[in-house]
Amino acid sequence: MFYITDTMKYLSTLFLSILFSVPFVACDDENGFSSDPSLLLEFSSDTITFDTLFTDINSPSAGIVVRNPHGDGVRISSVQLASGGTSGFSVLVDGQYGDFMRDLEVRANDSIFVLASVHLDRNNKDIPFLVKDSLLFNLESGVQQKVLLMAYGRDVVVMRGVTFANDTVIGAGHYVIHDSLIVAENTTLSIAPGTTLYFHDKAFMKIFGTLDAVGTLHEPVVMRGDRTDKMFPYLPYDRIPGQWDGVTFASSSNNNRLIHCDVHSANYGVKVESGDTETQRITIESSKIHNFHGNALELVNAQATVVNSLLANAQGNCVKVVGGDVSFVHCTIANFYVWKQRDVALALHNSIDGVPAPLRGALFANCVVAGSKNDEVMGYLTNYGDTIPDARNYRFENSLINTVAEGDSCFVNNVFDNSEEEPFGAAHFRIIDHDNFVYDFHLSDSARARAIANSEYSELLRFDIDGVERPAMNADAGCYQYVELPESEEE
Repeated sequence: MFYITDTMKYLSTLFLSILFSVPFVACDDENGFSSDPSLLLEFSSDTITFDTLFTDINSPSAGIVVRNPHGDGVRISSVQLASGGTSGFSVLVDGQYGDFMRDLEVRANDSIFVLASVHLDRNNKDIPFLVKDSLLFNLESGVQQKVLLMAYGRDVVVMRGVTFANDTVIGAGHYVIHDSLIVAENTTLSIAPGTTLYFHDKAFMKIFGTLDAVGTLHEPVVMRGDRTDKMFPYLPYDRIPGQWDGVTFASSSNNNRLIHCDVHSANYGVKVESGDTETQRITIESSKIHNFHGNALELVNAQATVVNSLLANAQGNCVKVVGGDVSFVHCTIANFYVWKQRDVALALHNSIDGVPAPLRGALFANCVVAGSKNDEVMGYLTNYGDTIPDARNYRFENSLINTVAEGDSCFVNNVFDNSEEEPFGAAHFRIIDHDNFVYDFHLSDSARARAIANSEYSELLRFDIDGVERPAMNADAGCYQYVELPESEEE
């Protein structure tokens, strides 16, 4: 039996390495690389672009692949930033970091990686700005190739764990929220048109006083996550739910308004906790609340009015109503959430953990309730008899509804969409694209919600969420009045 010591193994390996490396090393040094100026590098992209970065905050990295498609190696004398590093860009090229790197090699039919990042200084203007630089590849052959670097920047105000204890107006602008934004009791926070609140991971807003977020058609108030980069080239993080926590109205919070607001891509959307059912808790008008891990809109023992609004795509419910007195007019409630197994578009409850929560009123008029299931409305309603007046009082009028409601007198003049053909509901909308997570809930030309609205309600809401005027008679149900697309925009 023979025993091979560690020393013997090392010497054997060293000998074999020397034996076989001599001819090959000589070949690489003498013949493996060429200074032929016709041998150019190939780049996976000629531009590295960063979209809407915030000033004074380091960007994520973005990169390209640099490939040598030739049978000979190519040496790079240097790689440098054209600006000399003054633009804010920094790069990592095949393990070397800085604004000037020397003596790089790309062997035959091989590649190297380039990663870039950027730190933008404040511009002191409330408009986006563009910063450019070039990454210059100086080949041993004397040829220079370049990759363009571009970054769109925006000044922001950073807030960390802010509590508003006095009446405050947040002026139009862009704000990054870390940790939390709290509105204390007996305090009103007003948010001006054209304001965007970018919430960092797990950041949230909670209102104990009053929130008055009033945008306009062309300058909405936006609440979203703070990631402006992409998971994949086709998929911005802004389309992915769970980018931040959500908005909660505490039991002490009353008389809130969300008008022309866009709240999206959080763990949950807008949650109104149980409070005074005799006081208007919240009014939501011409707003979009969409794309959440939990519920999009949750109303618990609340008096609430929701009109002309889109509530869409939630792993929980797009709308969850637990007791209270609520009305929804000309709303589109649509659930095509595909990230995980989900609940339904609309759920009605009149109890909380067995404790009565009387549903004194729930009106859905001129609405669209649709989705990818064959029944998108669920009633978790207990009959409390005569002990609690109006414990299960709901009504659906002149709406397109994906449910089964045979013999239910609380459904009046509705169109039901519960066929067995898949995908349920998708044909009513302009774009339902699960591959790219793009959803456009404007009505399609074949939507069964067209011309079914009750004019009694439409007269009160003459313009849809886009500002399109509704006809005096036979308007469409939902938040969008049908508009025919120009031929150039049709699929």
